[in-house]
Amino acid sequence: MIDLTDRIVLVTGASSGFGRSAASKFAHQGAKVAVLARSSNALEELCREIQAAGHRCLPVPVDIGDSKALVKAHGTVVSQLGPVEVLVNNAGMNVLARSIQDTTLEEWERIHAVNSTSAFHLTRLVLPAMKAAGRGTIINVASRAGNCPSLLSGVAYSSSKISMRALTQVTNEEGNPRNVRAILINPGVGATPLLDRRPAPPPLEVRKQMLQAEDIADTILFAAMMPYRVCIEYMNVYPTSPNVG
Repeated sequence: MIDLTDRIVLVTGASSGFGRSAASKFAHQGAKVAVLARSSNALEELCREIQAAGHRCLPVPVDIGDSKALVKAHGTVVSQLGPVEVLVNNAGMNVLARSIQDTTLEEWERIHAVNSTSAFHLTRLVLPAMKAAGRGTIINVASRAGNCPSLLSGVAYSSSKISMRALTQVTNEEGNPRNVRAILINPGVGATPLLDRRPAPPPLEVRKQMLQAEDIADTILFAAMMPYRVCIEYMNVYPTSPNVG
């Protein structure tokens, strides 16, 4: 397994859920972690926890859906920590409207900007330095909706997650010859704040049967720590219980 000590890791959507847990686990492996999300308070709280344990954490508040802001955020990470070796494209959002008829063009564009365009843009930003260094890992956190689009997930969310597979495969075509790999993780339903954006949010007893944030964080960490000779192109991680969805 790769020793992550002093490796530079960038995690998007790190203010809660999978991203927050993953950032914490990377830091406790000795990585220098940059955390990106809109909520500066949540990022600062996370970094205080990480720093209290003796690890390095850089909070970078940014609107993930704003490509110009992402360029600036990436520049901040590189100038303060160094070139990114591990990128975790985890940021995601959804809206209450799920049908084609009820989804506005503005909602469609915003979901794609956050869920998939940001992943493309950050991949484009970090890839040159990874190729030059001869190593790098890009982990794209998509969704079961990328395998099984549904009205429950919504037309915009499902389509944004499908695009992550194409991004992963093309990144590997470009990156593998230079020892750079992309890994797609498709989580099933997880007990994260995104559930509250459903038209009928599930109750607590159902959420306990779902994937928890640490489950996907452990999967992300496992994938990132595999030797660079290994490329796990995609992983499906679903709840064992058939009663949640």
